[in-house]
Amino acid sequence: MRWQTFTYDCENRLVKTETMADTQVESTSSYQYDSLGRRVGKQSEIKGQSDQKRFLWQGLRMLREESPGQSSLYLYEPGSYAPLARVDQKEGETENKVYYYHTDQIGTPLEMTDAEGQIVWQAKYRAWGVVEKLVVNEFEGLRRVYPEVPNAKLQELIQLNKSMCPEKR
Repeated sequence: MRWQTFTYDCENRLVKTETMADTQVESTSSYQYDSLGRRVGKQSEIKGQSDQKRFLWQGLRMLREESPGQSSLYLYEPGSYAPLARVDQKEGETENKVYYYHTDQIGTPLEMTDAEGQIVWQAKYRAWGVVEKLVVNEFEGLRRVYPEVPNAKLQELIQLNKSMCPEKR
């Protein structure tokens, strides 16, 4: 049997998750926020492997996501929250990987392609942003238009000031 627990702070922000498989802890994550309610850090341990991420902001738009040895830079349409591209940089590599967002009329990513035009991520949504179908080819971590961020590990949408599960609307 598998289950998850979620812990929130007094401002209804997700601060800790724990996934259990039978009686064993499978993974834990803790989250940190700045005074504006933006997520600025995440520490995870999954099956004994530790991971740490930092999130850097430009106003209410996520600018950069950093973890040891790699980072991602997010580019947006001018004066908008609609994403245009993501540039991944890995330590020790001279070439960056560029991915392009393909969005609907309100800026929600529907697909992401690599520099060769190959689809590496694709989603189909139902009402309230529920993901109906998700196809991921070699790609991890696609973010939707901030402030919503899909997190497949949690199966929920994490928003700027609160967490919500679209399936429970």
